[in-house]
Amino acid sequence: MATAQRIPILMYHRVGEPDHPSDIYCIRPQNFTAQMQALAQANWRAVSIEDFEAWRRGERSLPENSFVLTFDDGFTGVHDFAAPVLKTLGWPATVFLVAGKLAGHSDWKITTGEPMLPHPLMDTAQLRALSAQGFSLQSHSLLHHDLTTLETSALEQDLRDSRALITGINGQAPTYLAYPYGRHNETVRNAAQRAGFTLAFSVESGFNRPGERAYQIRRLDVFGTDTPTMLLRKIRLGTNDGSLKHLMCYYLHRMLPLK
Repeated sequence: MATAQRIPILMYHRVGEPDHPSDIYCIRPQNFTAQMQALAQANWRAVSIEDFEAWRRGERSLPENSFVLTFDDGFTGVHDFAAPVLKTLGWPATVFLVAGKLAGHSDWKITTGEPMLPHPLMDTAQLRALSAQGFSLQSHSLLHHDLTTLETSALEQDLRDSRALITGINGQAPTYLAYPYGRHNETVRNAAQRAGFTLAFSVESGFNRPGERAYQIRRLDVFGTDTPTMLLRKIRLGTNDGSLKHLMCYYLHRMLPLK
């Protein structure tokens, strides 16, 4: 069996009904199911985030067509709609939690330019159920602030408190961080390392390869408008653009002679 030389990471947010047609960060449950089935039929397989870290460190191999599945924020739709689909497939996933908002709502600042309503976030009981199913519970900060705007002391407190609250759910301290809004700088990356995070995840698109930047792990955005075919193009090419036009340009570029 061929071994993976590069691994894509998919980034989802809310699974449920969108607030409006341009709510691209919400995917309807039936569309999520169709996407997972398409990945399985194309011989893609989800691997745990812990196995990904071991692979990145060069400590283990993973089969070709491995990918990591992540959900940001901790919306209840992950428990209600995504988890049953993944249980059927036997696939692991990771939820990056806004630790200070557990059992609350997503009332943080929205940066997409579209009005979006706050939506409920999972409570401790739901998260323990996910953990028992094989989900990894990790940090998306304490309150979903842009970490680059915080003073050093507030930044470090935010990261420490997020770890403590998540540890209280299942007794397992989180070691992975997803930056809110994808924003980070050297100060934030260094603070994450000091706080005990061994990997941190951005929103920069592309593949991940062994030994690459531990605090700038790449992920691929999955949009509510993505069809299963578009998602397969994204994961195959390591891009956020799943259009047929992008695929044709990619193969045309590969066919052109090098200058």
